[in-house]
Amino acid sequence: MKTIVKSSPEKESKIFEAKVLKLLHIEQWHFNYSIDQYKGYAILLRNWIKDCHKQGQTTFDVANTIHKSTLLLDNIREGQALCFNPIVVMNTNILPKINVNTVSK
Repeated sequence: MKTIVKSSPEKESKIFEAKVLKLLHIEQWHFNYSIDQYKGYAILLRNWIKDCHKQGQTTFDVANTIHKSTLLLDNIREGQALCFNPIVVMNTNILPKINVNTVSK
């Protein structure tokens, strides 16, 4: 008699996450540390990776999307909180003034 072992969805999701992190050159323990210590975007990223797995996306597509994002992945590698690249705020005082009444239609 053969025993059929079914993998749980949670275990499959963890394996999927590990493969995505490997493609991003992030150690699993660094990612777990970021989640445990800082919460925030790291938890959101973990949940998003799980959702992508449920939707049937490939690990390569997920890793590529994350890589192209503005997330500062080096922060995880350095044991810091995951965050986005800072947004540059433009000083509107240096923009030229335009008289809207003289602008052609």
